Amino acid sequence: MKIYIGHDSRFSQATRACRKSIEDHSKEGEHEIKYLDKKSLTRVGAYGRKEVSGESTEFSFTRFYVPMLSHYKGISLFVDNDFIFKCNPSEIEQYLRNKPVACVKHKLENIHGNKMDGVENKSYPRKCWSSLMLFDNEKLKHLTKEYLDNASPADLHQFAWVKDNEIGRIPLKYNHLVGYYKKHKYIKAIHYTQGGPWFDEYKDGELSEEWWKVYNSL
Repeated sequence: MKIYIGHDSRFSQATRACRKSIEDHSKEGEHEIKYLDKKSLTRVGAYGRKEVSGESTEFSFTRFYVPMLSHYKGISLFVDNDFIFKCNPSEIEQYLRNKPVACVKHKLENIHGNKMDGVENKSYPRKCWSSLMLFDNEKLKHLTKEYLDNASPADLHQFAWVKDNEIGRIPLKYNHLVGYYKKHKYIKAIHYTQGGPWFDEYKDGELSEEWWKVYNSL
């Protein structure tokens, strides 16, 4: 499976730890892991969106280019770089179930004021759904470069590019939002959405030991 990790050049340690957690739970060479680097994608002409003020990460929109970058073939997974996997991501494939896309359908009501690095934590419908997406690329050929370069942020993050009944459901345990959900022993992937241990403010926060364990093994 192709796995695309959203990369932010300011926090490369998060990207590296995410990758390591995937490799630790997979067979050698099982996944083709790539970084979504906005600067590189722009340089080669694959990404052409205009800059938007207030983007919380450099991969806020590059994630939606995954089907195109996969040449509309096969299955691809996108994941934010502030994840730590505790399982083989291939487990998630079973939840696609012939849909174009699948994600964890969070229902967030108590949105915190600010997130990592003081960035405003905005509230919007389907928040955090796009932080982990499994794509059946062949079914998403309408996600052309022209569309992706011009679609509104709301349309992209709120899945306006598919019908509601075309969005598969991945269980919450594969996108456990630290600070929103109570920790439990069945977590499959930890998501430090408020800010991970690479920030001083969160270096000893909830489930930080899981991140440090992976990072210190690099």
